[in-house]
Amino acid sequence: MKTSEKNVKQFTDALEAMLMKMQEVDNSCIEVSKDLSKREFGLVVLLGKHKSLIMKEVADFTGVPMSTATGIVDKLVNKGYLMRFYSEEDRRIIRIGLSKYGKELYEMLESMMNMFGQHILDGFSDEERQQFIFLMQKATQNLDFKLKAEATS
Repeated sequence: MKTSEKNVKQFTDALEAMLMKMQEVDNSCIEVSKDLSKREFGLVVLLGKHKSLIMKEVADFTGVPMSTATGIVDKLVNKGYLMRFYSEEDRRIIRIGLSKYGKELYEMLESMMNMFGQHILDGFSDEERQQFIFLMQKATQNLDFKLKAEATS
């Protein structure tokens, strides 16, 4: 079913307003870690969620060439946020993970993001919360599907 232009406009206006608010939260999170660039900050969050990755996964997740990913990781290791270690399954593989300092930062950032999520969901009834979460997940799937389809065509 084709979406009307009016619905698309209402949606994009609401999305833009939410993204602006999310940018405020993002900026306050970055304030906590002033010595990190946005890309470095994103990698700390990524590793907080995934625990450890190999360099190829870091490059793939961040969408940058391997050489750029290596430079970002090197800076974060030097700043004390990340560490390199050998894989337990295959000693030839070097994994990247958060250091103690990086884990502390991630936990603080996660707490701030959870507070932001709480603020959004507090204004909804239980039923609206479930519906909102479902629709957010569905929107993400729709976008992922469309982007993958465009990439292969």
